[in-house]
Amino acid sequence: MKEEIPNDIKVTVESMLREVPAVKEDTSSNSVLALFHQDKQLYSLPVVNEKHKPVGMVVRQEITETFSKPYIKELVGDKPISSMMNRNPIIVDHNTAIEDVARIILDAGIQYMVSGFIITRDAKYLGMGNGYDLINEIINHRQKHLFDLAHFDQLTNLPNRTLLLDRLAQAISISSRTNRKISLLFIDLDGFKLVNDTYGHDVGDRLLIEVGKRLLSSIREGDTVARLGGDEFVVTMLESNLPLAIIVAKRILESLKLPYDLGVDEAITSISGSIGIAEYPDHARNIEDLLSAADKAMYAAKNQGKNQFTIFSPENHDQFMGGGS
Repeated sequence: MKEEIPNDIKVTVESMLREVPAVKEDTSSNSVLALFHQDKQLYSLPVVNEKHKPVGMVVRQEITETFSKPYIKELVGDKPISSMMNRNPIIVDHNTAIEDVARIILDAGIQYMVSGFIITRDAKYLGMGNGYDLINEIINHRQKHLFDLAHFDQLTNLPNRTLLLDRLAQAISISSRTNRKISLLFIDLDGFKLVNDTYGHDVGDRLLIEVGKRLLSSIREGDTVARLGGDEFVVTMLESNLPLAIIVAKRILESLKLPYDLGVDEAITSISGSIGIAEYPDHARNIEDLLSAADKAMYAAKNQGKNQFTIFSPENHDQFMGGGS
């Protein structure tokens, strides 16, 4: 799809916030106990002062165990909850990363995984978080991170070959049922090796990132840009035809020729692109042959002078296998 995947999304505790009612520090202990009896889902209650800032926490298990002792209700039931609360709860800002909260809890004691923690905004009570939700959030975040590592290029954040092949398989399956064509644009940069050798890999990497952004801005909504590796990119156009593919190819060529301001002495103007265009099902009947056809058409464009596109045809199928950046 026409979007970039952020490389390092910061997941904060606000994503797992639960709206738990707070009690004031002068609320009677009997009243707090009654709240726990009324709502069996409550495990902890935050205690706030008159400025709505958290000052403590009451845990269900602790207060119920205390009140189970003889005469305790008569002795302390009318006393403010501040006399029984935990005065050292874990309190974190809503922007705190979940990994940071996990470290705080491990340092403070595993019991806080059970009792939970207080979440604030501008130092005022906002809601509660608990260990169960925290573990689930970390697991989900780790799974997404692993998925991104497996399916997205870590430099440009574009889909990699694995995700490209998966999306192509889905697109071909749909195309076979609907008789709608797929256009594939195989793009190789002209002049990239010289830039890499002259300015170094850091500048080369910045160039590839910028190329990825330019490709994204050149395609239609719903199309896919993928990086195969090195300076090779692929654009997949669904429900397309050759006239549409040619329009996008021309737009990409114009975009790639624009100067690149990458922090070196002067803007880099030596980059262009060679593009090969192939269509499913006219030029190939499966993924491998479609990629191969577009690849060969790209080499034809490169050998015919670069900075141009070539449409695959059986006549040039075996002609152009050389080339380079």
